[in-house]
Amino acid sequence: MTKATMNVLSSRDIEKVHDASLRILAEVGVRIDSRAVRDLLRDAGAKVDNDGTTFIDEVLVNRSIEMAPETVRICSRGGMDHIIPDNDVQLVSTDGQPPAVLDPSTGEKRASTLQDLKELTTLADALPEVGFYWPMVIANDIPPDRSSFYEFLASIAYTSKHVQHGAASADEADYQVELCSAILGSREALRERPIFSDVCTPISPLRYDAGEADAIAVLANAGVPVIHLSMGIAGAVTPASVAGSLAVINAENLCGMAMSQAASEGAPSIYSSFSGVMDLRTGVFLCGTPEGVLMDSAAVQMARHYKVPSCAGGPSNAARSLSSEAGSESAITAMGALLTGADMMVGLGGLDRAGVMSKEKLVMDCETWRWLERIRSGIDVSDDTLGVDAVVRRGPGGTFLSDVHTARFIRKEFLIPQITAHHSERDPDGVEDELLTYAKARVRELLASHEPRLLEGEVARRVGEVAKKHGVLMPDGSQIFDHG
Repeated sequence: MTKATMNVLSSRDIEKVHDASLRILAEVGVRIDSRAVRDLLRDAGAKVDNDGTTFIDEVLVNRSIEMAPETVRICSRGGMDHIIPDNDVQLVSTDGQPPAVLDPSTGEKRASTLQDLKELTTLADALPEVGFYWPMVIANDIPPDRSSFYEFLASIAYTSKHVQHGAASADEADYQVELCSAILGSREALRERPIFSDVCTPISPLRYDAGEADAIAVLANAGVPVIHLSMGIAGAVTPASVAGSLAVINAENLCGMAMSQAASEGAPSIYSSFSGVMDLRTGVFLCGTPEGVLMDSAAVQMARHYKVPSCAGGPSNAARSLSSEAGSESAITAMGALLTGADMMVGLGGLDRAGVMSKEKLVMDCETWRWLERIRSGIDVSDDTLGVDAVVRRGPGGTFLSDVHTARFIRKEFLIPQITAHHSERDPDGVEDELLTYAKARVRELLASHEPRLLEGEVARRVGEVAKKHGVLMPDGSQIFDHG
């Protein structure tokens, strides 16, 4: 059975993008604010100017590509492990860490809290379509210089799925490694089964701050996968063309790969883009645009060219409410990444340029994802599925409802909707958004019934010690997570 696919670049296009990126890295260079990482790259063969600009030639780029592993393990404390790329595995995650939620009781946007994060994490844990978890909101009730530490621990505690996060410093990366090593029992166990990964995002164009760069080195040495996420914004921080933006996106990914490999040969690296365009009227970044789909889809092809795993922007939108705009843009952007074969995608649950999270949108996006996965799976054409014997049995004018062929295949072939209303027996009122009504009911059902696999016993004790050591506690000194 052949899966549905899409390509946006020819082989010649790929070579031209690669050559343009090599020229950018060799002639323009990348500003890296970490002296330690610059020294690693200099030792690997890069040229470093006094102002920190680092020039990476073709020899170093090629060597970094060769050292980067072709497959990466994406594991979880719940035991659901994957090796990517795999033709049968495409994982999608929630969108990550805006400062606001859409309150279901009022329908209004408000600042998110640690409790919101716990509830969103529990909901994502309950939804089987969520393949890995990116902490969905910022805990605004925690001091901003510490909130990311709390968000990582809460995510690890309330979902047993793989957690993808970020580290703004070497200290934060060390904390994450220490915490997950406590869960698995040792750093060696974490290296063997990395239950978390981190996103490292350069400051486009072509700059890394010291904290993110230092974190890359810590994570590479620990064997933790690093997603080198470039966020090109055409017309703002990348050229005002899809191809020009792609050249910068590709250059940043190649630089990130070189940084990981300079820190530790064979460090797991994932090529990534979540890019788009600038709104010429306001100057803001727009999600859910056709150009963004093209950039991210092309980035997936570049990753495949380099034989490394890929992560792309998935369902995304610029809609400011739970509207038809949000649904249509999310579906189109998710389909682009899915059909080009991205190994991992991010974006479930986001609204307003990933600036606000919604429980209802998360449930809606998971339904959309089920539809898209069904389309991508293609058509199973075999003697059994062709059903000629059934046609012979029923003949002209016959019905197939009671045929044995229907009993064998209807559940395998047909996707059964979970929240859409087209199968409802009641009459529509012409005004109600039935999808939203069903999504709200589904959210209430899942939060009332789902019990995440909590940390317990000796594992909970070890994690608690790490949290105490790093001051990740409630104001009264208690742990921030429930445990079994």
